[in-house]
Amino acid sequence: MPAADPRQTPGHASCARMSWLAARPERFLSRPERALGVGISLLAVVVLMALVVPPGPLAIDERWSEEMHDLRTPLLTDLALVFNALGRGLGLTLSVTAVCVVLFARRRRVALLVFAATEALASLSSTLLKALVGRPRPPDGLVQPVGSAFPSGHAAYAGATCVALVLLFTAPGQRRSWWALAALGTVGMAWSRTYLQVHWLSDVVAGSLLGIGVALTVFGGSQLRRRSPRDD
Repeated sequence: MPAADPRQTPGHASCARMSWLAARPERFLSRPERALGVGISLLAVVVLMALVVPPGPLAIDERWSEEMHDLRTPLLTDLALVFNALGRGLGLTLSVTAVCVVLFARRRRVALLVFAATEALASLSSTLLKALVGRPRPPDGLVQPVGSAFPSGHAAYAGATCVALVLLFTAPGQRRSWWALAALGTVGMAWSRTYLQVHWLSDVVAGSLLGIGVALTVFGGSQLRRRSPRDD
């Protein structure tokens, strides 16, 4: 009687189905300690801003809002609305899901978990700060978002996601142009929120710093946690 093919045994099939769970080393950062320190510092800045920001706009907030109003054109309005769609509802869900699917397909378990944690913590911390600060939004916004103004959830999402994408899909030491694109995406989202008159300038600054800080803290912390003694 011929021997059973090991590749056709139930045990092997089960191992094949679960093989994506086998963790593989991830090197997101060449200096994770530095990234962790910068991330924690940025989060501390956001907390300090939350403690001192007034309910009403700062002088620079009002001046910036006036500049955005004077800058208004149909083309810029359409561009700002594209950013608005990308940072909420279906646009946000599809973009985050797409990244998760790619990581899952490549069997990058650690990367998938770290990315999911980054997105969840950025959203959770933004929502919590909004509830605690309760800052009113500017009047006469071009769209009607829910919740209070500080910090900007869209800006937090953009900051966290843009940093995460660079760390996930590019190699350390080869990222200068990718960081420029990440900065452009984050600044573009922040600009769009003030252009649409749904956030003050200080709201989007805090939101951007929050998202970037969360991403650097989670990615740096996860790499340090998984570092073996040989890496020290």
